Amino acid sequence: MDAVSALAQQDCSQVVRFAQKLIQHQSLSGQEKLVVEACIREAAGLDFDDAYFDRMGNFVGKIVVGDGKGLKVVLTGHLDTVHADPAKWDPETGPHAAAIKDHKLYGRGASDMKGAFAAMFHAAPALRSLDPGPFSGEVYVVGTVVEELFEGVAFLEALKKIQPDFVVVGEASECRLNIAQRGRGEILISVFGYGVHASVGRSTVNPLEQVAFIIEAFHVWYRSEAVALLGKRNIVPTDIKIPVGAGGGVDGRGGNSTVPNEVELTYDVRTLPGDTEASIIKLVRDNMEPVVSHGKRLYPSFKDPIIEYAQDECTTYTGVRIKQTKFAPAWQAGEGDEIVARAKRGLQQVELPVEIGAYSFCTDGSAVVKYRELCPDRNCQVIGFGPSLESLAHTTNEYIEIEQMKKAFQGYAGIVAELLKR
Repeated sequence: MDAVSALAQQDCSQVVRFAQKLIQHQSLSGQEKLVVEACIREAAGLDFDDAYFDRMGNFVGKIVVGDGKGLKVVLTGHLDTVHADPAKWDPETGPHAAAIKDHKLYGRGASDMKGAFAAMFHAAPALRSLDPGPFSGEVYVVGTVVEELFEGVAFLEALKKIQPDFVVVGEASECRLNIAQRGRGEILISVFGYGVHASVGRSTVNPLEQVAFIIEAFHVWYRSEAVALLGKRNIVPTDIKIPVGAGGGVDGRGGNSTVPNEVELTYDVRTLPGDTEASIIKLVRDNMEPVVSHGKRLYPSFKDPIIEYAQDECTTYTGVRIKQTKFAPAWQAGEGDEIVARAKRGLQQVELPVEIGAYSFCTDGSAVVKYRELCPDRNCQVIGFGPSLESLAHTTNEYIEIEQMKKAFQGYAGIVAELLKR
């Protein structure tokens, strides 16, 4: 058995124990301080060469392999989770009990993605046992914050400082080698009308009806091209609301026999590689054009809808205020790319099957697209590999199979060893 194969066979009990520690710390977006501190303590026990949190609050740990002269590899996973209501969970597997039952580790973040992060965290220092002759470079483990709100925004901060050659995103892939990911945009469409008594019937511009026509237009007419592995671009309505002050109700919103003067329609757009902020706005505008033109023909006073990206804001636990347009780009690697070819060999080295896949949801990998724009000379490449199922993220009684965590540990060891090979 060679050094890489032997490395992958190490005992993974400490991986499970660390995952339990992470789950026991609630870490909602912007409230990750305790879990980052737990990571720094764990890194000290594993003799990381460096471990700190950056301006955003991301955990960053560094391992030097061989003489450190070589490529830089980043293993990354987010440390924040969505909320969990303990009342809805089984009592014996509550969201922060980190209980093990039937060879599964339960808890909020078990699958998304503290189990994966624990596996990569322990795989990185184990790489020091490799022969320094053929293996050399730097391995960084980055635990990001506020990913559930802003995919890639905090991670970009770490990328700019580390300037890596390769990035491995640890989101759930069932231990497949994911070489692509759809992006995400959240579009806000403001539709306008005239706030009058509902008894006037249809003699006024009713923005609620206009919204119905817009939804129908997308549902009936829009057809996306399909891309290998990723499939089609999804455009799905997720919210309709009357802003406060735009309606006749006692709360300033809908009802009370009043046609509202404004309605906001939200669309979630799952984007494809090459889609940009501008191109998605144009796509939405073009598909709405028949509805808008028809409205103008019926009502000379018809006002054009406003189409823009939704924005969200938060403050990290380190005090950095983020206000961000909700757009994260898609990415796709080629099967012939260096990172993919090496990752395949790494998985074969530890006797794991090589299955190619793609993420249907958005991940911190979107930051790599923006990093490439900022640092085009770095030629940073990205793949995804992680344990568990996408479908378990954000669910009640979330869990991860312990066997999947073991495979992930083996996979990270094999992939990173191959990426560090001279």
